[in-house]
Amino acid sequence: MDAHHFTRLIEPHLDVLHRLARRLAPTRADAEDLAQEALVRAFEKRDALRDPGKVRGWVLATMRNLHLNRIRDEKPHLLVLTGDKPDEAGAGEPRGDLERELLDRHLPDELFLAMRALPEEQASAIWLREVEGLSYEELAEAMGTPIGTVRSRLARARAALLEEMQPARCRASGA
Repeated sequence: MDAHHFTRLIEPHLDVLHRLARRLAPTRADAEDLAQEALVRAFEKRDALRDPGKVRGWVLATMRNLHLNRIRDEKPHLLVLTGDKPDEAGAGEPRGDLERELLDRHLPDELFLAMRALPEEQASAIWLREVEGLSYEELAEAMGTPIGTVRSRLARARAALLEEMQPARCRASGA
């Protein structure tokens, strides 16, 4: 596949790619690096794309694999805290990633916390399905799993979110 054709295929999916990168990576800079690396890798391997209609799932799978490889390769690092208590180190301070903070605040606090508590596979599946609108087939390709696995991850994620949110609803209603 020539470079111009591939570029035209991938362009409509850049927003989804960048949003997922921001969700996966801890900082905006890491997210930008991850998205860029995924695009470079996809461009280099564009001849491996068998079905141009599945380019979105294919490039998301490329990025997810890069992300998982980064996690596996991460080595522990030293965290330097200032202040007497760990929670004084940055309490109330911006994390330096305003875009991420704003994105985080679009979800109600209870839902955001419940999403953070999910295992990565479930959180990614529910995010890509419910926020990004990927089909089950696209999810299966993006996550590199059979469609049945995608369905079970989504079901477990939805059940865990409902269970986690239930106490918050009961407290709010005074029950």
